Amino acid sequence: MPMDRSKYPDDWDEIALRIKTDAGWKCEQCGRQCRFPDEVFDTHVRTLTVAHINHVEMDCRDENLVALCPECHLRYDGYRKAMQRLAKKRIKNAASLPLFT
Repeated sequence: MPMDRSKYPDDWDEIALRIKTDAGWKCEQCGRQCRFPDEVFDTHVRTLTVAHINHVEMDCRDENLVALCPECHLRYDGYRKAMQRLAKKRIKNAASLPLFT
């Protein structure tokens, strides 16, 4: 899913570049070496991304950011999205129950 740039600070590109450079252009989860900025694009699998640990896009403190390969980033975000879907389902089910019988 593409990122919504309106949720990120104006200097996001510089922040992300710093986080990736500090990580040596390797995934901080699995250690996969990703493509450096001057390398020719070959596949998204080698494109390093930056994830927000607390999932708040405007919280760009270094301690809240981690460099992840696409696979690890999707896995990290996927768990959160699955929990959100479960919560929505439970809320919907609870809303259909009578409060008092």
